[in-house]
Amino acid sequence: MTEHLANACPFCGGMNFAAWRFGLLRCANCELIVDAAIWRPAANEQMEDDFFGESYEPIKSFWVRMFESINNRRTMGRLRRNGVAGSLLEIGVGSGSFLAYAQTRGFDPLGCDLSAAICRKVERNHGLKMHRGPLESLPNHQQFDVIVMNHVLEHVSDPLALLRTIRVRLKRGGLLHLAVPNVAAWEARLPGWNSYEPYHLLYFTPRTLRATAEAAGLEIIELNTHESFSGWFLAILRSLLKQNYSARVQQRANRGAKPLRSLVEHGYRLTTVFWGGITLPLRQLQGHLGRGDEVILLARKGEHG
Repeated sequence: MTEHLANACPFCGGMNFAAWRFGLLRCANCELIVDAAIWRPAANEQMEDDFFGESYEPIKSFWVRMFESINNRRTMGRLRRNGVAGSLLEIGVGSGSFLAYAQTRGFDPLGCDLSAAICRKVERNHGLKMHRGPLESLPNHQQFDVIVMNHVLEHVSDPLALLRTIRVRLKRGGLLHLAVPNVAAWEARLPGWNSYEPYHLLYFTPRTLRATAEAAGLEIIELNTHESFSGWFLAILRSLLKQNYSARVQQRANRGAKPLRSLVEHGYRLTTVFWGGITLPLRQLQGHLGRGDEVILLARKGEHG
């Protein structure tokens, strides 16, 4: 059934939306998937405060540190493959581990985050420079050789405006590394898919991410998908446990999930790694077909647009 909403698509401006999976909506014009929460006033800022404010504390077990290290090295490998160096800005820094790693690889890093609590923790834990606030609040002259924005664009209510601002903040020939969840992933058909989160306002496919980046005047160098080793395991487990989108909204409202006990976590993580190993051929096929659970885009500042 099609709904005609008084709110426009944040990308194409279309007013016609159809009901999609799990209470989400799809723009009939550009096919961008949105959560209706995107039209609440200051939706992004409110989400940041609710989910990543003073009470937010990433669980820093051995396993989480190891997985972050693997992801950081994968991101750095893509940057090195494109021959970039110099100043690096990361937008949405999480624990700050990538910024710290980038510094050890010779970059001059700066973090930018809306959360004052995250900025303080990164400055305290890593001794790194942080800017608290939106990207446009940086000094007008400041530009960067590299901008990294992994799993942030799905949180914002105006993705085109943010990418246009990023383009302005890149130096001539500067590189953007961007990653978002891929709602076209095969396991995204399951209600327990890991990226159905109450703080995600947008859901991209490779096609809609490409269209948004090109509309912002960015020249795409690479666009591919990657299937994480835990994607299928978590999607199936959470679906069986009925940890769907609605349940996670309620869980967050009740102050979030509690950390796993050590022995339980070791068993859980080992099972995840084992599952990732036996599904390796499937995961490689997914990534090759554009159905991996993460879309990775690398782009340079275009001369026009």
